[in-house]
Amino acid sequence: MVTCPTCGAARPDGDRFCGSCGGALPDPASQTQTTGPIEAPAELGATPPGPVPRLGPALAVRLQGGRTGEFFSLMGQVTTIGRSPECDIFLDDITVSRAHAEVREEPAGFVLVDDGSTNGTYVNRRVLEAPQILADGDEVQVGKFRLVFIA
Repeated sequence: MVTCPTCGAARPDGDRFCGSCGGALPDPASQTQTTGPIEAPAELGATPPGPVPRLGPALAVRLQGGRTGEFFSLMGQVTTIGRSPECDIFLDDITVSRAHAEVREEPAGFVLVDDGSTNGTYVNRRVLEAPQILADGDEVQVGKFRLVFIA
């Protein structure tokens, strides 16, 4: 049975409108039931889980349509970024050069280098004019893609 939210009349399941007042009835599948508190089994214990393990340095797509949230691990000494399918980070858009930029792992940290791209590479909205060491949270723009460096 479904209760009419307008007049309080009980109506059979499957009715879409109340026979008493004509008001729309809620879909039973969308209604939630309130139950009592749920207690965790004793064997689970009360200690919270430890920290989530880091997967290492990466670039994550911050803004750009369906790719938002996509995550690229920086593995190896050099990670290539570009429109070419051979690039480690393949960004298929006309605003990205075939071989646009590289992230190199060096003793000082991860260094971003523009590979002579047509539209340039940006770090924190400034044109990358020389190789730059990336810091955690830096925003890297390649074409219309904005990526965040995660140390």
